[in-house]
Amino acid sequence: MQKLMKAAREGTKDGLEKTKAAVKRGRSLIRTRSFMAADHRSCLEEEQNLFIDVDCKHPEAVLTPMPEGLSQQQVVRRYILGSVVDSEKNYVGALKRILEQYERPLSEMEPKMLSERKLRLVFFRVKELLQCHGLFQIALAGRVAEWDSVETIGDVFVASFSKSMVLDAYSEYVNNFSTAVAILKKTCATKPAFLEFLKQCQESSPDRVTLYSLMTKPIQRFPQFILLLQDMLKNTSRGHPDRLPLQMALTELETLADKLNERKRDADQRCEIKHVAKAINERYLTKLLSSGNRYLVRSDDMIETVYNDRGEIVKTKERRVFLLSDVLMCATVSARTADSTALAAPGRKYLLKWSVPLGHVDVVEYGSGSGAGENRCPPVHPPESLAVVANAKPHQVYVGPGQLYQDLQNLLHDLNVVGQISQLVGSLRGNYQNLNQSVAHDWTSGLQRLILKKEEAIRAADCCRIQLQLPGKQDKSGRPTFFTAVFNTFTPAIKESWLNSLQMAKLALEEENHMGWFCVEDDGNQIKKERHPLLVGHMPVTVAKQQEFKIECAAYNPEPCANSEAQLDPLAAAHGFLWIGSCTNQMGQIAIISFQNSTPKVIECFNVESRILCMVFVPTEERPAQPEAAAQGALGVPTVCLGTEEGSISVYKSSQGSKKVRLQHFFTPDKSTVMSLACTPQNLYAGLVNGAVAVYTRAEDGSWNSDPQEVIQLGVLPVRSLVMAEDALWAASGGLVFTIRTDTHTIENQLEAHQEEGMVVSHMVIAGVGVWIAFTSGSTLRLFHTETLKHLQDVNIATPVHHMLPGHQRLSVTSLLVCHGLLMVGTSLGVVVALPVPRLQGIPKVTGRGMVSYHAHNGPVKFLVMAAATVRTDKDKPTDSPPPGAEAPEEEQEAPPGEGPGPSQGGADGIWLGGSLGSGTPRSDFSSSSGSLTASQGSGSLEPRSEESVVYDLLRLPSVLP
Repeated sequence: MQKLMKAAREGTKDGLEKTKAAVKRGRSLIRTRSFMAADHRSCLEEEQNLFIDVDCKHPEAVLTPMPEGLSQQQVVRRYILGSVVDSEKNYVGALKRILEQYERPLSEMEPKMLSERKLRLVFFRVKELLQCHGLFQIALAGRVAEWDSVETIGDVFVASFSKSMVLDAYSEYVNNFSTAVAILKKTCATKPAFLEFLKQCQESSPDRVTLYSLMTKPIQRFPQFILLLQDMLKNTSRGHPDRLPLQMALTELETLADKLNERKRDADQRCEIKHVAKAINERYLTKLLSSGNRYLVRSDDMIETVYNDRGEIVKTKERRVFLLSDVLMCATVSARTADSTALAAPGRKYLLKWSVPLGHVDVVEYGSGSGAGENRCPPVHPPESLAVVANAKPHQVYVGPGQLYQDLQNLLHDLNVVGQISQLVGSLRGNYQNLNQSVAHDWTSGLQRLILKKEEAIRAADCCRIQLQLPGKQDKSGRPTFFTAVFNTFTPAIKESWLNSLQMAKLALEEENHMGWFCVEDDGNQIKKERHPLLVGHMPVTVAKQQEFKIECAAYNPEPCANSEAQLDPLAAAHGFLWIGSCTNQMGQIAIISFQNSTPKVIECFNVESRILCMVFVPTEERPAQPEAAAQGALGVPTVCLGTEEGSISVYKSSQGSKKVRLQHFFTPDKSTVMSLACTPQNLYAGLVNGAVAVYTRAEDGSWNSDPQEVIQLGVLPVRSLVMAEDALWAASGGLVFTIRTDTHTIENQLEAHQEEGMVVSHMVIAGVGVWIAFTSGSTLRLFHTETLKHLQDVNIATPVHHMLPGHQRLSVTSLLVCHGLLMVGTSLGVVVALPVPRLQGIPKVTGRGMVSYHAHNGPVKFLVMAAATVRTDKDKPTDSPPPGAEAPEEEQEAPPGEGPGPSQGGADGIWLGGSLGSGTPRSDFSSSSGSLTASQGSGSLEPRSEESVVYDLLRLPSVLP
C-alpha cells in the first residue's frame, strides 16, 4: 500500500516535467489505439485483460484546518480545492455503487436476469474507470495533505489524465453507453422482475438516484473537471507556480474531451446508419448504406407540404429526411408504428419514398432577385409556418411563399401604377369629389400597408420552409424531368443548420475536394476526411500589365452587420474588404476585393510609389465625433495602414463606397524601411529595418501624428514581426523576441527564440496563452508560454511536406495563423500545412499529426487571413436602407472564436490563402492563385456547427475562375 502511494506521488511530482519533455519531442500527450474491434462482442473478454485490477484501501483526501493569515485568493483556492475533492469523492462513490449495488447482485443471482454477455455490455469498462480514479485519488490525497506548503494542483491532473489508458477506458465506455442503455430498456420491457429489481435498488438508496443517472456521470466527468479548473485558474495570479500547470491541465482535459466527443460522434454515425437501414428494411437501401465510405450527416423530422396550382396548402405529411454524405433520402413513418413513452419503446419503422444523389439536389429560393441569394429578411414575429400546418382551421385557406411572393409583386406593380395615377390626378384642372390628390394619397398609403403585411406573411411562411428541386424519371422522349419537394422545419434555426449541412456536404463532393489534404498516416476514415478544410474557389487578384507583381501581404476589413443578419447567416453578414498588397522590384500595387455583393470581386486596383512590405487594418475608434475631424474624414472611418520599403506609412480609408482615398502619408525616422505593423485603438506600431519600433499616437482629430511619440530600440536586426497580446506588444528582432507594455512602452521581457546562431524570427502568432514562432530558415516551429516565456514544444513541418512532395526541397515557413482548432502554416513551396491544436483558450500545443493541402500556389504562401463578420449595433446601422446580403470567403483560419459565432461576432470559417505570384498560372495538378478554404467543422457531425453557414452563399455562386 505504501509503495503504491509513493509511486502515485512520485508520478505526480514529475508528471509535469515529463509532459513538457514529451511535448518538446513533438509527441502527443494522449496516445490512441484501435480499441474497438469490428466484432464488438468477440473482443470483450480480450479487453478485460488490458487493465490490472487494483483493490486496495487508501486514505481519503482531507484538507487540514485553514491556517491564519491567508490572502483572499488563497482562501478561494482552498474552497475550490475542496470542491474538487468533494466532487471526486462523489464520483468515485457513484462508480462503486454501480458495481456493488447493480453489477455484483446481477452477476450472483440465480436464475440470471441478464446473460454474461449482456452483463459485460451493460457495465463495460466501469471497473477500469474506477481504477483510473482510484490512482487519481491517491495522488490527490497526497497533494491535499501538503497543500499549504505547495499550493499546486495542475500537475496532479496532468500526470493522472495524460495516460492513454484514461482515453481508452473512457472512449470505450462512452461508445458503449447507447448499447448498454438499449439493453436495459429492452430487458425492463421483457422482464418485469428486472424492472422491479431496478426500482428496489433506487428506493433503497438514500438519494434515490436511478441506475441511468449513475451511468451518465462518467460522460459528465471531464466537463465538470474543466469547469473546476477554469475557476481555479481565474483565481490564480500570474507568476503563481500553479498557473502554468493549471493551463497545461486544462489543455489536456480539453483535448481529452474533444477526442472523446470525436470518437463518440463517429460511433454514433456508424450506429445510426445501421439503425436507418434496419428501420427501412429494404435490400436496395441496405446495400446503398453499406457501400463505400458513406456515412450519415444528420437526420431530421420535417413536415412535407403539398400545394395546389393556386399556391394553397392542400395537405401535410410527417417525413424523416436523412442527409448522407452523398445521398438525400426521404421516408415516411410507418402507420404500424408509433412513438411511445415507455421505457423500451419499439424503434420507428420507415417507408422509403425517394433517394437522390446529393449532387442533383437543388434548393429553390424565392425573393432572391436573379438568383443571387436567399431572402435574408429576419422574421419580425414568432415563426408561424408550423403553427399554420398544425392548427389549420377547416374553412380557412393557407398559402405558401410562392403565392405570397406573387401577391407581393402584384402589390408593388399596383403601387407603381397608383403613383402614375397620382401624378395624372395632380394635373387635372377641374375639382372632382372622389378624384383628387387626397384620395390618391389614401390609395398609396393603403397599398403600402398591404405590402408591409404581405412581407410579414412571407417572412413567417418562409422562415422554416425548404423547397428542393429533385430529378425524376425520364419522360417518354428520354428527357429529364424534375419534381419539387417542400418541407417545413420546426424552427428557423433548424432550417439554416440543415441548409448549411447540405451545402457543406455538396461542397465535399466537388472533384477538387476529393483529395484535398494529404495525411501522413491515412487510416481510410472517410468521416474524418470530410472534416478537413474544403476548397471553395480561387481567383486572380493582381492586374499585371507590363510587370509581374508578387503578393506580399494582406489585411481584412470586416464591415459591421446587424445582429439579426449574423444570427441568420454569418456569411451574409460578412460585409467586408480584403486588401492585398503585391510588389515588383520597384513599386507596389493594392487590390481591394469586395464581399458586398454575391460574387467576391476586385473593385479597385492601384499602384503605390514603393514596394509594400506590410499592412494592418485599423478599426473605427470609439470616441465623440468632432466637426473638424469629420471634415477631414479621418475620424470614425476604418482605415488600412501600409508600410513600404521607402520608409513611409500610408493610411487609406477602407469602407463601403470608398476607393483609393489616402488620408495620410508620412515617413518613419531616417526613412527606415517598415518591416511590420501592429495597432491598438490609440497607438500604431511600426517595426523598422534598423531594429527599432516606432510608436505613433492619435491626434485630436483621430488621425495619426506623423512624428512618433517614442522610438524603442530593440537591436540592430530588422523587426520582422509584431503581434498584439492583451496589454503587451510582442516584437521580434533577429533571434530575440521582446514583450513591450502598451501603456508605458517599456521592454518587459526578452526571449531568445532559438539557441542556434543565425536563426532569425520571421513570423509569430498568439493563441490562448501560447505563441508560435517561425524562422526565416529551417522548417521548425517553436511554442512558448506567453506568461513565463517557457519553451513548451517544437514541431518540424518538413516531415509531412516531404512525404507528399518528391525530393527534399528546402522548406521554410512564410505565414502563420491559428483558427478553428488548426495551426495553419504557409510554406515556401506553396503548400499549406494544418496541425491540430486545442480550440479553447489554453496552450495551443500540437495534439496530433499534420496534414498538407493538395491545393498549392506557384510561389510561397505569403499570407493567411481569416475574414470574420462583426455585428453592427443599432447605432451603427445606416438610416437609409438595410445592407445588402453578401458573403465573405475568408482567408486562412484564425484564433478560434469558440465553437461558434457569439452574439457580438460571427466567426467565418472560410480562409483566404495568398500565393506570392499574382498571375495565377497553374502548378502541375495543383490549384493556383488565391484560393478560399473553408473548414468543414465536422460536416459528419449529427449536430452541425453554426459557423458552417459562413460559406453558404459562396457555394451557390457561379465560378469565379477566369
